[in-house]
Amino acid sequence: MRTTYAIYQERINRVLDYIAAHLDEDLPLRKLSRVACFSPFHFHRLFLGFTGETLNEHVRRTRLERAAALLRASPERRITDVALTVGFAGVAEFSRAFKRHFGLNASAWDRRALLPNSKIGKAPLPFPIYSVEELEAWRRSKGLRVRVTTFPSARYTYIRVHNPFGSERLAQAYRDLMQWLAERGVPLRDTVIAGMSQDDAAITPHEKYRYDIGAAFAIADEPGILRDALRERGGRHREPPASRSGFSNRIFPAGRVAVMRATGSLDDVGRVWQYLYRCWLPASRYEPGDSPAMEIFLSLPETLNSEHFDLYACVPVREI
Repeated sequence: MRTTYAIYQERINRVLDYIAAHLDEDLPLRKLSRVACFSPFHFHRLFLGFTGETLNEHVRRTRLERAAALLRASPERRITDVALTVGFAGVAEFSRAFKRHFGLNASAWDRRALLPNSKIGKAPLPFPIYSVEELEAWRRSKGLRVRVTTFPSARYTYIRVHNPFGSERLAQAYRDLMQWLAERGVPLRDTVIAGMSQDDAAITPHEKYRYDIGAAFAIADEPGILRDALRERGGRHREPPASRSGFSNRIFPAGRVAVMRATGSLDDVGRVWQYLYRCWLPASRYEPGDSPAMEIFLSLPETLNSEHFDLYACVPVREI
């Protein structure tokens, strides 16, 4: 039987996903309590208890972090446009909030550089920050390219891990995922294992950082990145299996993703993500979409170490 805690956590996850997908809308407590299927009289305390933030604090922080990601990915984009896109009433309100949160005015930020107060806790990044020139030279030396392809409509069954850095939480979540697949007789070769960063480790404080680990199943056998991943591992399309207690589910509509393959060390993975956001996106006709970035593992996580990775780095995109 599903525990009360698991039910509550799934409902809170549903609200967090809804907020991230509707930042340009009004997000009053009453509306979000309906999304969670909780009474509005109690929802605020429940949200605070599960997330460690008030609802207003979370919405504001998410809007500011989304704005920072858009500004970094599109250096020529007007601050006013970004402010409205993420749900601020105007540029004056946005500018005050941005300075309070990050410690400088958005107009004064060199968008190629890290934000000075971006990580609050000042924990080190898991990989170095490279210049645009270094990233371009590295990409050319590796012969890598970025392609834009389809992410088909899919169901993603996942476990959300809070503050995964330096703990066993992520490894345990992965073991739980493997057990769920084994219980339902789903071969790993027919499964796309995907990790999804809900936040940017260069912006979000580590204690607030969220990472989802789960399995993505295309609703139908259609061309796109999920079919590509299955073929890489000799697998085939399967219908999504029934979920279980402790897991959350999310349906992704079909969309477009910018994809770059990352092979090699953890540092190579970091370079791929930096290249996508700092080099490719600003020079393209695309901006990040409303869904989180995703890592699609071609080598399964249990085979990985700091020198062995093989995955697709996928950024949802839409044309500007």
